[in-house]
Parts: sequence; structure tokens; C-alpha cells
Amino acid sequence: MSAREHYEVDPFNRLVFVKKFRQVVSGRFIAGPRNSLAYEFNKSQGVETPQKIEFSGDYSLDKDHNLVFTLNKWNNQCEGNRLTLKTRLMDAGSNDISFLINSRLDENKTMVYVLKLSGSWKADEHNRLTFGVQRDSKKPDTLVLTGAWELNDNNELTYRHSPDAQALTFKGRWDIKKKGRLSYILDKKLGAGLNFKASLGTLAPKGKDQYVTFDIGIGVSRSKKTHRKVVFAGTWKIGKGKKVFFETSPAGEKGAKLKFFKDLFDKKGLAYLEASLKDKERFIGGGIAFKW
Repeated sequence: MSAREHYEVDPFNRLVFVKKFRQVVSGRFIAGPRNSLAYEFNKSQGVETPQKIEFSGDYSLDKDHNLVFTLNKWNNQCEGNRLTLKTRLMDAGSNDISFLINSRLDENKTMVYVLKLSGSWKADEHNRLTFGVQRDSKKPDTLVLTGAWELNDNNELTYRHSPDAQALTFKGRWDIKKKGRLSYILDKKLGAGLNFKASLGTLAPKGKDQYVTFDIGIGVSRSKKTHRKVVFAGTWKIGKGKKVFFETSPAGEKGAKLKFFKDLFDKKGLAYLEASLKDKERFIGGGIAFKW
């Protein structure tokens, strides 16, 4: 029975063989079919291995958002061996996530490349952003972005791990799929999006316009919770069959519209809406909170 191979990753994101002594091998990590992970050598390093090593295991993120790959029992790997790649979050697509990796070829040359994984974005029970890495015939590996996301001037989701990190911008639009949930659609054709637990806050009149605010709480730790407000501007209307709805576009976004039907509100909120609409769509007071 052959000895188990033990691997490490050095500070420059190069693979290290650990046997009787440590040997650094210049190359790059690549993602293969179904997000498999491999290390491809730049050239022969005098190591008794092929020019590419394939690994088997699970992906995760550490507290610093470095990409970690924990090896399993496959082949002659050392189970539990963790390959920690020092990475930066670079981009977020509707069904992928990209990491920027800095490495070194030799004493004088550096190398920068991108590792992209495919899967799906979701919001967890704490309304944090998570990415499920698609794997072969098993549950996706979950990457949790533990910080709080933000909203930019266009009401788009953004995420920045630290003040000096590059911000990820999620291109999409807001929608309502069902009661108690606010959705952020990344790709309608693919059905890609994030569903957040949200509460419907205040309806605030401002001149001839009305605004509806949604509150989304993000649990960034066991003891800390922060909130984000998604604001929509629009107009209350009465449709066929005297159905009450609020037609709106997210603040800063043109063209996209969604409708809040009266079925979303409780009796108290609905009574207020109907009374206001009958009064020539004039709203009284500085705002009102609705349950939905």
C-alpha cells in the first residue's frame, strides 16, 4: 500500500509536496469539469508525478474569504489535508463566482490568474449571501460570504469583504415571489436569484410620489445583526375587480416594474389602502407600517 501524499500551499499559492522534506512546485490551480480541482505544473520540476495532479474533496471559505479545499480519502490523498488558496473575490455572475490568485513563477516573476467555479447563489437563513458549488452526484459545497451586503445607488446588491477589497456587484433586479420574501433576480431565464426573508416597512408619501420600504435583517454573527432597506417608488392603483395594487420601479432603476397585490397585506393594512384610494388616491399622515 503506497504512502499517503501530503500537500500544502505556500504563501505564493504554489503547491508543496511534503515527504521527508518540503518541495515547492511552480504551477497553477485549475477548475475542471463539475468544479473538480487540479494543480497543473508550469514545467517539469523533477518531481515523480504527472504534469497535473487532480484532487478530490470539498470547497469552503475561511474567515478571511480564502478558498479552502479539504481532501477526502480518494486515491492516496491524506484525508483532512487542507489546501488553502490565498484568494480575492473578483466577480459574481448569475451562476458563477471568480477568485483572483497571485502566484510566483520564480524569484523575479509573478503570475496572476483567475479560478472560476460554477453553481448557484442563494440567501441562507440569516439572509447572508452563499454560493453552492456544483459537485458530481452530491450536494453542492456551500461558500458563505459572512459579511453584510450593501445596496448601491442603482439598488443593486454589492459585497465587499474588507474596506480595501474589490466590491462584487450582482447585476439583477428586485421582485416579489411570495409573501414574506423579497427576491433579487440574477437571470430570469435560468431561474437564478436570491430569496430574502423580509418585512414590509413603511409607506411614506413624498409629494405626488409614494415609497414602500422593505427591511432585510442580516445575521453576520450570533450576536450581531444589521439591516438593509430596499426602497421602491410608485403609485397605488385599482385594477379590474377593484383589486388594489402598487405599481413601482426600484429607486434608481428604469423599466422594471412589479406589483404588490392586496392579498399581501393584512386586514388592517388593506382597509387603510382602500380608504386612501377612494379619497382620490391621497394619503394621510407621514406613513404607515403594513404586515404581509
